[in-house]
Amino acid sequence: MLRAIFPILRLFFLRKAEIVKPRKILIIRSGAIGDVLMTTPLIKSIRSRFPKSEISYLCGKWSKEAIETNHDVDKLIVFDDDIIFKKKLFRVFKLVKKIKKQKFDLCFILDKSYLWNLFAYFCRVPVRIGFDRFGEGFSNTHNVRYDGSKHEVDYYLDIARLINAKVYDKMEFFVAKKDVIFADKFFSRNKLSNVIGIAPGGAGNPGQKMFAKRWPKGKYEKLIEVLLKKHDIILFGGKNDVEITREILNNLRNKGLNNKILDTAGKVNLKQTAALMKKCKLVISNDSGPMHLAVAVGAPLIAIFGPTDPKRFGPRKGVVLRKKIKCTPCYDVYGRFRKCEDYRCMESISVDDILANIRR
Repeated sequence: MLRAIFPILRLFFLRKAEIVKPRKILIIRSGAIGDVLMTTPLIKSIRSRFPKSEISYLCGKWSKEAIETNHDVDKLIVFDDDIIFKKKLFRVFKLVKKIKKQKFDLCFILDKSYLWNLFAYFCRVPVRIGFDRFGEGFSNTHNVRYDGSKHEVDYYLDIARLINAKVYDKMEFFVAKKDVIFADKFFSRNKLSNVIGIAPGGAGNPGQKMFAKRWPKGKYEKLIEVLLKKHDIILFGGKNDVEITREILNNLRNKGLNNKILDTAGKVNLKQTAALMKKCKLVISNDSGPMHLAVAVGAPLIAIFGPTDPKRFGPRKGVVLRKKIKCTPCYDVYGRFRKCEDYRCMESISVDDILANIRR
């Protein structure tokens, strides 16, 4: 019902604003680690277009690690994700006030929701560039049309073209020297070689648990059981993945598999995870933050997709495994899944499918 009045609301907002050389730029992107990492090509474009501007990035605590080492960002503004997903309006108003005081000249709203577009409007940023998802960009001064028909990164590159910036299409994650040293010592201390990294969790994002994107735990166990014959294994994940990685590790040890399988979930930070991934022969992951991290650091990758569309979220390089099921993809342009009882799209991907691609 609300979407029906977007065209009317558009009439109440002043849309004419010239994109001049800004002194202060704000980039807004809430969401998960992968959401933020996919904005990194645009960040590089913005920096190349406005080399002397101060660039600030607004994101939630959940995803701040994905951007805090980025060389093209001058300042990071972090908010508690709960103020959005639990609708803590008073704290939202406080955030608006905080942003307003900084007097930004130009804002890039990389969320698609009209609520974030309005947020930038109430922050009194004069030039607001964002997305128009079926009318939701009514409060922006400049828009790129968004309908979910192509890769997320390509939409960000459309914004780069809109501001006449040089286009970069490679995701980036900057790994510091201290984290490279950490990874080298980790491999040396544990006498690791021929390592395959596996991220069986993920998809437990702030405000939305999307466990339908996970390949079944039992299949990961069977896959690792085979891989341990020739490879050492590192399990990757965040603090929300500790349960699944611990179960996998314990189940394998109960089978007498005492080979080199190391569980780093919840024990190392994102920067250290990135450094470890760079040293892996291969990373295997669901559509999740670790998948995007592997892409950003250039690790060889096998990505397992089911309800989400790899044309929108998949890696540019690497192997994408996905079965053609009539009902997939079922993750829509508004970030909603259709109700599903059997998750055939993930269940139908076999251990042999993964192994066949490893042997290539």
